[in-house]
Amino acid sequence: MLGELLMGILAGTLSGITPGIHVNTLAAFLATLNVSGDLLLFSMGLVHTFLDAVPSVFLGVPDEGTALGVLPAHRLVLKGRAMEVIRMSLWASSLAMVFSLPLLPVYLPLAHLYTPELGRLLVALIALVLVLTEKGIKRLYAVFILLLSGLLGILTFRLSLGQPYYHLFTGLFGVPVLVGALRSSGPPTGDEDPSIRMGHARFLGLSFVGTVLGMVASLIPAFTASQAALIGSFMSRDERSFLTIVFSVNTSNFVFSFVNFVGTGRVRNGIVALMSPLGVGSLILYVPAALFIAMVVLLYGEPLASAILKLISRLPYRWMNLSILLFLTVLSFLFDGPSGIIVLVGASLVGLLALSLGVKRTNCMGVLMLPVILG
Repeated sequence: MLGELLMGILAGTLSGITPGIHVNTLAAFLATLNVSGDLLLFSMGLVHTFLDAVPSVFLGVPDEGTALGVLPAHRLVLKGRAMEVIRMSLWASSLAMVFSLPLLPVYLPLAHLYTPELGRLLVALIALVLVLTEKGIKRLYAVFILLLSGLLGILTFRLSLGQPYYHLFTGLFGVPVLVGALRSSGPPTGDEDPSIRMGHARFLGLSFVGTVLGMVASLIPAFTASQAALIGSFMSRDERSFLTIVFSVNTSNFVFSFVNFVGTGRVRNGIVALMSPLGVGSLILYVPAALFIAMVVLLYGEPLASAILKLISRLPYRWMNLSILLFLTVLSFLFDGPSGIIVLVGASLVGLLALSLGVKRTNCMGVLMLPVILG
């Protein structure tokens, strides 16, 4: 059992720090090698939510759960606060893990109450508020980007793609950051003080908000962690606040999706789809395992990220970004062939257009919202 847990931590670390490699992809690959086990899959998925900020922060390569955090994180990175963002990710994820425990008795009854109509209404309200947060002519631009990305999502989900989210999120949120980095003067830096520049009470409060939003996201099919984080963007006043919510939503969503699976049998993410049926009684094992994982990742996560940052700082920055763009494009082709490349290019163009129009890139979440609203 301990060996399975440690192997999952190792695999989750690998998928978390590697740009473009989602934990679901690695889990499916390991399954083809007959490397599996419910505890291994659980620990791998949980660790991934702690560390997937590393490629997002250092390289601008998003994961599904951290896509909306790429630009706010990048702004802090440009100020030399890269390691602060990593510390925020680790501690917000850990707090989400702790805050989720007292919410379990409330969550299990709620997991049976979901209706598709409720999900559509909630997402439609989010889309409306998102547009109204823009001012003047930018509201029209926001509607245009929302509809354009939504159309892209509808067309993409009609294709038989193995990794549609990879192409969409990499194009919408990752490629524009990497293209902008080509004009940058140097690599990301982190000063010697990685302390989180936010009051403890506010950090705890925002982490709790993210935990609750992640819980809500796990109840509603097609309502992802990114969409839950989108709600959090209306409650945050700066990059640090928003990122705290994003990171805690990411971990909370995974935890509650797992609880939903053991309580109702419903599948809310790719990891639990590979698991055997489990009962609520299995939480006696998985809750202590989750707490153990959180403590272990807190011990090595920051030193690992610091080592990666030092390595990146020694590389030719523009050539590194060009290499990453090429690597992501090759991955897109390997996942889904020419169709994957077409979706990646289309998503990249939409992301770059949002940037040039000066509207929030959160409007690109229409890629998921419009398909949900239309059912």
